[in-house]
Amino acid sequence: MIRGRGALQGWFGAFARRWGAAVVLGVITVGVLVAYFTPVLGVRSVEVTGTRALQQPQVVAEAAVPLGESMLRVDTDGIARRLRGDPRVAGVNVSLSWPSAVRIAVTERQPAAFVAKPGGVRLADASGVLFADAPAPPPGLLEVRMPVPDAASTRAAMNVVSALPPDLRSQVRSVSAPSPRQVRLQLDGNREVVWGEPAETARKAAVLPLLLTRQGHVYDVTSPALATVS
Repeated sequence: MIRGRGALQGWFGAFARRWGAAVVLGVITVGVLVAYFTPVLGVRSVEVTGTRALQQPQVVAEAAVPLGESMLRVDTDGIARRLRGDPRVAGVNVSLSWPSAVRIAVTERQPAAFVAKPGGVRLADASGVLFADAPAPPPGLLEVRMPVPDAASTRAAMNVVSALPPDLRSQVRSVSAPSPRQVRLQLDGNREVVWGEPAETARKAAVLPLLLTRQGHVYDVTSPALATVS
């Protein structure tokens, strides 16, 4: 009789353990489904930092964060990708702030040069990316001269300027780049540097300071091995 009772108790124990595990698993599954498919852990707010020229409502609109959607379903990569489509955005980091906020940290492009265009100017950053229009250039920006704003020519011009030593860079008053292969620098003292294409940039940047110690108006480093002054 005692053996039968012990066997029965063992059977009930095993039964309870199995069903207990099933109940726990069921509760977890229901919890996950509730969190994933319902607004219980829904997005309630979007926090934007790092903006100066950009307006925060613009960033929120471009990010298209689905308010009310479960935090578990928020596509942070998709949000970042949409914002990087704005040429004014240099970088963006999107993160989740539990339990209900999406944080967006924006790095804006900073103007370093401008290209004139009818009715105003087109701003470019230090890498030569054209990213915004303005009625007039902010003070202190370098002018890149070309017939019309062109992304490839602007990048070539700014790559050349970035390669110059700081003391020489400060002497540049404007850059002309009718094409990426025809870069010229206008310096203080009515001097011009014929750079050509952005090939051998490091060699040209090393040769130019020595060349500028000689009297002249036109300094040609198109071929750095045969640089000339006239």
